[in-house]
Amino acid sequence: MATITASKWGTSGYNGSVSFANTRGAGVGNYALVNNDTSSNRVMTSFFYSSGSKGSTWDLRRAFYAFDVSSYASGYTISNLKFYYVPTASGNGTCKVAIVKSTAQGNADTNLTNSDYDSFDDGVDYADNDGTDIWTDGTSLSYFDLNATAISAFTSSYLKLCVLEYSHDYQNLSPLSNTNISSYINASSTVPYLSFTATPTGYGNDVLGVSSSNIDSILTVSSANISKVIGV
Repeated sequence: MATITASKWGTSGYNGSVSFANTRGAGVGNYALVNNDTSSNRVMTSFFYSSGSKGSTWDLRRAFYAFDVSSYASGYTISNLKFYYVPTASGNGTCKVAIVKSTAQGNADTNLTNSDYDSFDDGVDYADNDGTDIWTDGTSLSYFDLNATAISAFTSSYLKLCVLEYSHDYQNLSPLSNTNISSYINASSTVPYLSFTATPTGYGNDVLGVSSSNIDSILTVSSANISKVIGV
């Protein structure tokens, strides 16, 4: 299995008191800007809502992870793509997540800014995003399966993920009651990484009637047996 560690990761958040729609739809974040934090207990994707006599508060964080996959942009068939992370047991509630295309962090070489709060495309799913992916609340190495759309991004040389809270942010559903959902990582233990199978594609054309998939059968024939190939 091949692995690639995130070269950039972090969060951008927004804390608002106007409405859920205002918090979710903000073009620029206003807090929780974090880049490549290697602490042992960092909150990542989260959603918080509180309503009381003094008004309401909505608090939303989005997590971003960027990977330079240029070494596998061509010449390989990619399969079994997974996103690995080490969580902590500090999470609140059941943090369902959705993984979508990120447009932040440049060529996996640029830190997040507040303007990256909305730098994602939630119309491009990189996982099933059906409510079954739950960020682990524990301490064991965990992973999410990524889909064929994520694999297709390898040809661009960069795979960039945005992890959204699923139940409200991704689904665009305002909470009906006070809510506190959060996920954490331990990047001091393991920086999030990709794991995948990279199978060399080999020469793509037929040679003298031999299909490209069988070229290796010709190339590995010893000189003592060459007559069996050319009929001498």
